[in-house]
Amino acid sequence: MKKIPLIVWIILICLVLVHYFYTPDVPEIATGAMVIDLDPGERQPDLMHLWDALVHEQGFANESAVLIQLNQFVDKDGVVQCTLARYSGGVDGEQHFYETYPYPSGNVLYKDQILEFPLEGAHPLAVFREATLIDFADLTRGECNITLKTFKHEIEKEYNETHGDLYILSQGSLRPLREAAFPGGTCWYTIEIAPEVPRPEGSSVTGNIPDRLILFTEQDIALADTVVYA
Repeated sequence: MKKIPLIVWIILICLVLVHYFYTPDVPEIATGAMVIDLDPGERQPDLMHLWDALVHEQGFANESAVLIQLNQFVDKDGVVQCTLARYSGGVDGEQHFYETYPYPSGNVLYKDQILEFPLEGAHPLAVFREATLIDFADLTRGECNITLKTFKHEIEKEYNETHGDLYILSQGSLRPLREAAFPGGTCWYTIEIAPEVPRPEGSSVTGNIPDRLILFTEQDIALADTVVYA
């Protein structure tokens, strides 16, 4: 049996010491729950009402909030079954990351942890205000479930018909776009909606539902270098 060289023992000992003495602590994650009043007949949560409740419950400075992502799962009848919101906010000089799960029952579960670095981006209400007004039943048409996801962008990018059906979303209405281009150094968001079932091979639509919608709020499209309307 070969002896293990001294240098190997030294490296192994160093690795053990690094693991026990220099591995950073895992950020502590706090959890919480709350209940908001919802109209039993509502097909989707009022994200504006939800936001007011979150600011009150979680205690962060409203003006410091930054949207990270909003996800929603919508059934074929246009009813939002699940929502996930990720955002940050300042509390007593510390930056907190929040992950919030509001359910149709009005129960809201959330996680809260301190961030080591600040995040930049738009306030969540710019997207929440528009997402609340989307007529999901008109999009699903009773055919299939859909998902809504927002994405934050900071690198120069151009959009055209190869990316999906482009629209400006304003007060719940969709205004078609042909092209949009954003410069680098700008932070903007897209709201992307897609069906939850595979599209037929060679087809760009699932039934009457487009394969992918890419929506821009008025606030975000104002940051574009180029906007070509359809």
